[in-house]
Amino acid sequence: MYVELKNVNKHFKDFKATDNVSFSIEQGELIGLLGPSGSGKTTILRMIAGLETPDSGDIIINGVIVNDIPPGKRGIGFVFQNYALFRHMTVFDNIAFGLQVLKTDKKLIKERVLELIELIGLKGLEKRYPHQLSGGQRQRVAFARALSPNPQLLLLDEPFAAIDAKVRKELRSWLREMMSTLGITSIFVTHDQEEAVEVADKIIITNNGKIEQKGSPIEIYKNPQTPFVAQFVGQSTVLEDYTALKGFSDYDKNVKAVLRPEFVQIYKTKSEEIQFLSAAQKGTVKNVFFRGNTLEIEVQVGDLIIIGNRSLEQEQVFEKEEVYVLINRLYLISDSSAYMVENKLKIDPLPISI
Repeated sequence: MYVELKNVNKHFKDFKATDNVSFSIEQGELIGLLGPSGSGKTTILRMIAGLETPDSGDIIINGVIVNDIPPGKRGIGFVFQNYALFRHMTVFDNIAFGLQVLKTDKKLIKERVLELIELIGLKGLEKRYPHQLSGGQRQRVAFARALSPNPQLLLLDEPFAAIDAKVRKELRSWLREMMSTLGITSIFVTHDQEEAVEVADKIIITNNGKIEQKGSPIEIYKNPQTPFVAQFVGQSTVLEDYTALKGFSDYDKNVKAVLRPEFVQIYKTKSEEIQFLSAAQKGTVKNVFFRGNTLEIEVQVGDLIIIGNRSLEQEQVFEKEEVYVLINRLYLISDSSAYMVENKLKIDPLPISI
């Protein structure tokens, strides 16, 4: 393994920022540290960088314990969320700064900086100052500056947080492509699930200073291993008494359920066909929200509020309208585990007109 954390703990007075954190990263992987505010992800990143010192445990990079190695000697590039560019320096000088500190030959500095400017797509802008660039361009310069000394590891702390949504999406694709081209091991912190799923090879989910789960974006999304992950990843609704739903009465009544919109199908009662009619039940539409490419529908079924989506191509449903709701599956969550269960009544072999 290229990067390893072994039983790492960090306190800030009475606050436990990391709690016995252990994980490993292979060389060349792009890892997303994903979690809510205060979950420990930025502290983990800063300890790897050497900007914070663990109270106990070891941080290992390329087989070397780096706990007592100063930040500047760890071979790490760091990208901050606020760019941290030098305002009085040009694009060229900002990118060259790290190499100048290392007293690199001027000819090699020029070659490296021009190579990076080409890589980040800002050729012709090397003489501009940060205030003459857009937010997306400034962040690209920050990436290039971190890469200029050829670090063995790149760390990024919410690198897109200060950028507007459209540019942020473009930069995510650009970062993914650039990291793939360079093959550099990278870890980035984010609280944005969409960002983590789109960019990362693997995701590490943090919560209350602990590691909840590590896996590919698909694994994390489809197979949450803990109650926190089941509720945190995706759009989730927690149901206290899910056994009132058709097809789920035989499951454990002592646990809660987590329902995602993609597990739900909503049908107009008078104009649409439904398969597995025996598994569906009637409800009343409480709210309809436009979400860009879909409509989000809140339906009251008994004492429960069920959330599902309908395509804009489908016939519209309206508030107070009676509809049929079919729930295909749920996640059941106990104190320590999460697991998926299927609707046991999905047995009708043919569509039935309603």
